[in-house]
Amino acid sequence: MTSSSTTSSTATTTDSSSSNNNNNNIARVIFVSGSAPSGYGKTSPEPDPTWDVVSKQLALRLPNFSGKQLLTTSEENNDDNSNNNIIQTESIEVSVLEANEFLKNKKREDNIIVVALGVSTEEEERRFLAALDYYQEKKNDSSSPIKAILADPTCSSAVLERRAAGSYGGGSIVQDATAQLAPWSDAASMKRLLEKTDTLLGRKSSEDYIFAVLFCINALVRELDVVKSDINPSWEKGIVRNVQEFKKMTDCCGPQIAAALSDPTTKNAIDLLNAVDLRDQVGSYRVIVSNETPELEEFTLCILQQNDCFNCDAPILDRPRVPLLQQWGGKGPLDDESARQILMGHLDHPMSHPQHSQKLPWSWKIVVGANPAYDAFPMQHQIFYPSGSSGKSLWYDPVFCVETLSEELVWCKRHYRCSPRKHWSSSSSTPTPGAWTFTTLDNGMMSEERWTTVDAADDLSWAVLHYSGAAKRAGQSYVGALLCTPDGLWPTASKEEDRIREAFRKCDLQLWELFGGSRTQSFMWSDEFLNWAEQHPPPLERIGDISINAW
Repeated sequence: MTSSSTTSSTATTTDSSSSNNNNNNIARVIFVSGSAPSGYGKTSPEPDPTWDVVSKQLALRLPNFSGKQLLTTSEENNDDNSNNNIIQTESIEVSVLEANEFLKNKKREDNIIVVALGVSTEEEERRFLAALDYYQEKKNDSSSPIKAILADPTCSSAVLERRAAGSYGGGSIVQDATAQLAPWSDAASMKRLLEKTDTLLGRKSSEDYIFAVLFCINALVRELDVVKSDINPSWEKGIVRNVQEFKKMTDCCGPQIAAALSDPTTKNAIDLLNAVDLRDQVGSYRVIVSNETPELEEFTLCILQQNDCFNCDAPILDRPRVPLLQQWGGKGPLDDESARQILMGHLDHPMSHPQHSQKLPWSWKIVVGANPAYDAFPMQHQIFYPSGSSGKSLWYDPVFCVETLSEELVWCKRHYRCSPRKHWSSSSSTPTPGAWTFTTLDNGMMSEERWTTVDAADDLSWAVLHYSGAAKRAGQSYVGALLCTPDGLWPTASKEEDRIREAFRKCDLQLWELFGGSRTQSFMWSDEFLNWAEQHPPPLERIGDISINAW
């Protein structure tokens, strides 16, 4: 059993000027793990971790998405102390769960969210329900109810029946009828929230599980920058705000809206995006790449990037604080030239490493990645090359395959500007070798990403890269990490495995959280995909010195 302790010092949040009256609240999230098979990481190097392992990892990572920490007067707090988090987490095995468990560690006003993971046997079910019942009995004044009870699909039916969000509990005939007849009601809003979390919990990825909890915290405890922005019309926004946003869209982007709605493919994309919460990055990005049209790009560019019709401002997350590769190639501290050579990898270019580059049409191929929205696309080629107008900047052209909603395979290509940036660990005001800022315009949405070179083999047989980014005007924040090799396959040298595992651990990631394949079987570069690529070669030509806006 692991848990995060709380501090008794007086605390205020860094956003105390906000008009939201719940922004001083602290969420307490309790993950309760059972014995059912997790089904996690089916395409990872280490599939099927136990729910206890998953629970502890979720408890570790969730506070990183809060975007804020507390300001406290306690001397024991520092940047790395979890006591500063506005999201406090605990991981508990149901086998040791006591009836009064949810009343423990109560040093602040309760804003509890309980997440059941694989609680499936009769004994596990009994313990879990007893803890819920005991809490409700002791809190019979309803002043501090459990804010939400979530359960993944491997839990028993009795546990699943206890799912709840706010005042709404699944299975209530009266509440379901109210939600149906009055979509503006609290019951309807909470039902939609619970349905959204059910969708995310069915996907078996850490990002989706984390966002399921974040949506609940944002709706029931306190506003969170990472999920508060929403470009979809909704009952939660209210009629006035929906009308204001629609008016701004029509006033600023009338011609673009007309062009988009008159094109069947673009209209279909807009209809699908309205049906999917755009903050659901997996679902929304698949819709976008399945329906790429000039009209969709002009539509999103106008309403999001140029006019910010929805007042979105998603942050680039600054946690975890990923360390930077310090030395490489036996040359001492990492310098600008070595940092560029690592990214350029195996590209056939005069500025690539003279000995270790394999002089290929690409820099790297992705073996595995950690973000299901962006890293799970097959046959990802990375192409890094110098900018002709800058001695230190690079261009980055990723080329990847997408299975569209109609189950077709297509190649997609993007164009990024890569500029050196200052790393958080540096005391200098100048850019730090190995730390980069990537910017791109993706279907009308501007994205900015902070990339970090975490580690790389001296012979360029592999590299691990971390990124944290945001499409601010679309309300999306995201993080991830990649293992790259020249051929897209897991490095053959077994001695490298511990070093690769440690590189991902520095990113707060475990190998079972990755997508793409095991050490012996690649899902990114399967025979099926490679056979298709032989008939449909990837567009590996470099885009060159064209600005991201012009491209």
